[in-house]
Order: sequence, then C-alpha cells, then structure tokens
Amino acid sequence: MNAIAVLGGSFNPLHVGHLRLAIEIHEAFGPLLERVDILPTAHPPHKLEQYVLPFSVRVELIGEAVAPYPWLRCNPLEGERESPSYTWDTLGLYQEREPGKEIFFVLGSQDYVQLPGWYHGLDIPRRCTLVVAPRGFYRPEQFIWDTQHMWPDTRLGTPLTANGLCMEGSCGRIIFQPLPWLEVSASLIRERWLLGRCIDYLVPMGVSRMLESRREEIRHLWS
Repeated sequence: MNAIAVLGGSFNPLHVGHLRLAIEIHEAFGPLLERVDILPTAHPPHKLEQYVLPFSVRVELIGEAVAPYPWLRCNPLEGERESPSYTWDTLGLYQEREPGKEIFFVLGSQDYVQLPGWYHGLDIPRRCTLVVAPRGFYRPEQFIWDTQHMWPDTRLGTPLTANGLCMEGSCGRIIFQPLPWLEVSASLIRERWLLGRCIDYLVPMGVSRMLESRREEIRHLWS
C-alpha cells in the first residue's frame, strides 16, 4: 500500500459519476492503494473561471461527499498556487510532499489522446503512473496505438489487474483500466439546479443539501 490514486478536475460540482469512479479505482487497485485523492483545480487553464464556483466552495462540497469513505479525501493542494493548475506542476508537488509514494493519475481516454497538447503533456508519465479509463468505444487496440504514437519505445508489460493492460517504456508506465462510467455531467446538473429541478441521485445528498443552503450565492455564480 504505497500508492495514491489522484482524480483531478474542476468538480463544478462533484457528482455521482466522479464519486463512483473513485470507488471503482479503489476496488480495482485496492491492495496497492493507500488512498484516493479528489483533487480540485484552483485555476483551470482551459475553462472560464467566472462560471466555476470558488475553490473554497468546491472543497467544501467535495468534503461532504467523501466524508463516509475513510480511504477517500479531498486534497486542496492546488489552492496554494495562484498560477494555472497544470497537471505537470501539481505532480511535482506530489513528489515533494509524498516521497516514496507512487502516484496513479487517473484520466479518461478523451483526455489521454490530447496529452500532446498539454503543458509538458508527454513528460507527465515521468512523474506518475498514468491510469487511462476508457470511455465510449475506446478499445485496447486504440490505446496501444495511441501510446506507441506518443512514446514509440513503449511495449506491453505486466498488467496490475486481471482486466487491465500495461505499457512500459523510457517514459514510465501507463495503464489501461476498464471501469464503469456513469454518464453524468456537471453542466447538466448546473442547468437542472438553476431551473429548480430535482438533482437527487445526480449528486451525493450532502452536496445537494449544501447547494440548497447556499442557493443565492451559487445561483449568482452559475448564472
């Protein structure tokens, strides 16, 4: 148990799809993981911040959702920086603060194929083990092709789970791990909430209660 799985995002707001993904990651890699971190971005580099709830509010909402799970926590690390929340920089902070821990950075296949356009995107596996969760029709064959296109010397290695794949090379280790996805989006939740529609079972109950208790403040930020 010397690894930490990290799920990053704006979480505007955190919903059941995010929470379920954290649970699936924990169950897939359980014996290897010390914990799973939900890592909200403070300053998302590719999103308009005027429609994103303040970092402190998102941290509170996530805290409500993770409270029942002792292995799951909200990590407010990115709130310490004023600069854009680039994954490369954040992983460097993890290396400094979690010495000796392996970091499993989880991302969906739609983000994985865009790594060449990220800040230091092709260097990211040097600071973590990438865990790619496929969405839609993203197949293992496509993962292998995309991985070797980005890092030509990668080859199939020993998988960590019964139904996963592992690619290894000079860049590091990259894992393809099929996981169930719930088709829920934060934009759908914001839209329904602003219209006064019920969002039960789309977000954890604690998140729903907090959104309602701060309705005027949050309505102004999301409108």
